Amino acid sequence: MKFTKQIALFLTGTALWISPAFAQKEKSKSKNDANWPIIVRKGDQLFEGDKPFRFLGMAAPNIQANENQVRVDRTNRFPDDYEISDILDGIHRTGGRATRTFSLSVFHPDDKGMPVYFTGHRQYNEEAFQCLDRVIALGHKYDVRMIIPFIASQSFASVRGVDEFSALAGKPKGSFWTDPEQKADFKHFLDFILNRKNTVNGIIYKNDPAILAWQLGNEFGSYPGDRCLKYDEWSPKILEWSLEMAAYIKSVDPNHLIMEAGGADREKLIADPNIDVISDHLYEYWNKMSGNPWRLSPIALESYAQCKGRKPLMVDEFGLGTTENIRELMKTIRESGIVGGLMWSIRSHRRDGGWYYHNEGGTPVNSFHVPGFSAGFTYDEVRLLQLLRKEAYLIRSIPAPEVEKPAPAPVLFLKKDGFTWRGATGAAFYTIERAESPKGPWKVLATGLEDSVLAEVAKFEESPAGSEPLTLYADEWAESGKTYYYRIKGTNEAGDSGYSEVLKVQK
Repeated sequence: MKFTKQIALFLTGTALWISPAFAQKEKSKSKNDANWPIIVRKGDQLFEGDKPFRFLGMAAPNIQANENQVRVDRTNRFPDDYEISDILDGIHRTGGRATRTFSLSVFHPDDKGMPVYFTGHRQYNEEAFQCLDRVIALGHKYDVRMIIPFIASQSFASVRGVDEFSALAGKPKGSFWTDPEQKADFKHFLDFILNRKNTVNGIIYKNDPAILAWQLGNEFGSYPGDRCLKYDEWSPKILEWSLEMAAYIKSVDPNHLIMEAGGADREKLIADPNIDVISDHLYEYWNKMSGNPWRLSPIALESYAQCKGRKPLMVDEFGLGTTENIRELMKTIRESGIVGGLMWSIRSHRRDGGWYYHNEGGTPVNSFHVPGFSAGFTYDEVRLLQLLRKEAYLIRSIPAPEVEKPAPAPVLFLKKDGFTWRGATGAAFYTIERAESPKGPWKVLATGLEDSVLAEVAKFEESPAGSEPLTLYADEWAESGKTYYYRIKGTNEAGDSGYSEVLKVQK
């Protein structure tokens, strides 16, 4: 792809911008794509028109807001078109047809002005929701449907959740679940989001087929546990809230599936007519840490036995385990009637060079970067992504297509005394070339360059250095006082991306 000057300035600058041409293209595609109906439930299965809808893919918890590695000026807090597309294309390239965002962020003073979705009592950040607009609109382009959880039970930094929602109204912790005014506040938000008109494609959210399901929240079962509260006391409160909100959502948006968020009597959630989908989160690492059974397949089968013939089951988060444990789980999802699963989790390239990195709570596993790199050797990144792609097409009962070439063309930037680049989705490595004229002849300086380079991520992602892109290559052969021209391309087993625009450098 050849970028115009206007687009190139946007991608290296500070604004979150979407081209009118893109908006019109997505609006046209969305309204006319009769072969992309809203997903519906029939018994314990999901259907896309008259065809079963099943999937394996990856969760995308930063697609609606970058959690960390946010620049000091906050300009990359909300992903732009490129970063969203990079995630969705990565999911598409690994065979996925669904993903899950993370919960929408809530203001907290300790987050030092980090932009969020909920900015105040019944106040919503238009810039943030325009990012969600882009996510949903681009789902049409990449054939990826979204599970959108509304709010977290936890208080993760820069995300926050139900207690912070209550604080916006001057209410105490715990009032979210039972206070009538708090329930009215949340219904105010539900009215806002369900009836929102997408600024990109013009579709009202409650009519948009890119939304696979509304999830009531994230891991409501963690609410009492994280706060050392009695589960038996809080579970009925969470159940009553969940059933009330599910009924309210259905009254406003009867089109979309509603997915529960745990924390309550599962039998009563399954029995409720407004709850469409049951959720499981399965992690080897956390189960081992808590002394619980850690083979994931038997746990999934036990959950499925409870849901079978009644409601669809999704394993909408799984992972942090050995390749064999995850292989067994994927096979179980595919061979049983479980409708789908999402491996935790994918991160995108950065618009200003390199990748966003994330380590999950000190585990051996970092976020996945498609198509996998040597930096992920310790957690079998390349192999797991290949396995995921294989299983994703098997569960869809179609042959896996040939791997696509990397795209779009990378963009080369100066970084300190070297270079970084905005990557081509799907590229396994890069080749950088140099010339003394913008028209060549070109000399290969280096090939086999990877742009996912960090294995030790936990300390880096929260450090000041993590907010800026890394220098990925330096030309030590360049002579001082001379002018050089550089270009770069990405490569995978299918071939090469286009070349970047030529970059002129005065040494």
